[in-house]
Amino acid sequence: MIGYLRGNLVELEDERVILCVGGVGYEVILPAIEMRALRARLGEALYDQERLRAQEVELYIYEHIADRQPNTLFGFNQRLEKEFFRLLITVSDIGPATAAKAMAIPVAEIAAAIERRDTRVLSSLPGIGKRKAEQMVATLKGKSRPFCLAPIPDLEEAPPPEDVSQFVKDVQQILVEQLGYKPHEAEAMVTRALQRRPELTDAQALLEEIWTGERPS
Repeated sequence: MIGYLRGNLVELEDERVILCVGGVGYEVILPAIEMRALRARLGEALYDQERLRAQEVELYIYEHIADRQPNTLFGFNQRLEKEFFRLLITVSDIGPATAAKAMAIPVAEIAAAIERRDTRVLSSLPGIGKRKAEQMVATLKGKSRPFCLAPIPDLEEAPPPEDVSQFVKDVQQILVEQLGYKPHEAEAMVTRALQRRPELTDAQALLEEIWTGERPS
């Protein structure tokens, strides 16, 4: 069983990362609150692909093993958050995927809602309706009390650099909206092109460099 990983980021998307550990890339799903905390930790490296890929990240891992399906790894920034996830999946009808989706706000806030029987807050969590909220209270009240004191993670993401030229933004927009690339792919392509040709100052020349540089040799 995999319980912990430390390695360099290969990819960072909305709900998952790929972490390179010893030359092996592990795909890890992060709950929304964990992804927000990770992005906050990364700071300005979010906007520089080279720096991002050099970032060493450590995650506590819950490995879900299902019959006749690939194993799924769920990642957490702190051990306490992993333990709360493990508590959540003891609730009837809340499996790992549902629990990960539900962790959209800090653990302390979910735990506090359980302890005060606040099914309104709980039912507003993604994937949790009224029935599951009631099951959470019935199953976890008392058990979740220690998590009410969990520290609130820093969730403030570093603002994007202000010196990004408009033509760069225009090219990234073209790649995403017209050509169907994902935002992180478009950003990486633009970064590589400007590393090859830092003197470029207009969108058309940058696009031409991207086509030339990304074309298989």
